[in-house]
Amino acid sequence: MKLSKFKQSENILFILFLLPAFFFIVIAQFYPLLYSFYISFTKWSLIKWKPIALVGLSNYQRVLQDSLFKHAFKISLIFACITTPVELVIGFLLAYMITGERKIYKITRTILVIPMTIAPVAVGTIWRMLLNTRAGLINYLLQKIGINGPNWLATPSTAFFSILIVDIWEWTPFAMIIFVAALSSIPVDLFSAAQIDGASRWQILRYITLPLIAPITVLIVLFRFIDSILVIDIIYTTTYGGPGFSTNVITFHIYKQALKYFNITYAAAASWILQIFCLLVAIVLLMCSGKLQEKI
Repeated sequence: MKLSKFKQSENILFILFLLPAFFFIVIAQFYPLLYSFYISFTKWSLIKWKPIALVGLSNYQRVLQDSLFKHAFKISLIFACITTPVELVIGFLLAYMITGERKIYKITRTILVIPMTIAPVAVGTIWRMLLNTRAGLINYLLQKIGINGPNWLATPSTAFFSILIVDIWEWTPFAMIIFVAALSSIPVDLFSAAQIDGASRWQILRYITLPLIAPITVLIVLFRFIDSILVIDIIYTTTYGGPGFSTNVITFHIYKQALKYFNITYAAAASWILQIFCLLVAIVLLMCSGKLQEKI
């Protein structure tokens, strides 16, 4: 009985310690989320300060009919569809080459992970300086070998290419480090048995390694695809959505609508459309990961 009372008091104390964090999460996360959902169905302006009026789905209709929203969503999809597979392939190749207990592998992994540890805003600022047309290091090095470097951030095609490179440089280490963990978890006995049976390195990779890490691969795709869709840091610090609308991704479009044009209800509706899209992508990919896990 005494032990039971002690356990009860311990549980109560545990709950009391958790309450501040719980209330903080509710206030900082759920309340803004629910409030944004509410105002997405209203007509309200930060400038005119008129009473809030419910307008139903008109904000969502306005967003879906907006050509700028469609363009921004298209840019984000293209961005994510390029960066995700490139980061996945390069990350796997790097992981495949440096997985092991050798000291040189550990040092290499530590060095390659550095870009991921830098704040995205700092990454964007660094690359903006590197890509500077007149004083940037990249154009300086190109000039040294007789090549006139382009205006990286001043023309639509090169600006979009530049932000692709920045994102790939920063987040390929994420895929690499997850693949290293996945490859390290595969029992060595499987490889030894396959080699005894005469399997080549390519056959081991194709029929043992890739199938075993397939569920993890899907999860990497999930994290990187959604994160690429939601990218804003490097856009804000490098191109600011330009030139024109060539790098005006969906998150930056929503940001400008909310904080530059004070179109709060539009931004709220657009945010929820984006959130629902990301949720659907997550559900599909998690189902794929679950099915692959069952086959192993």
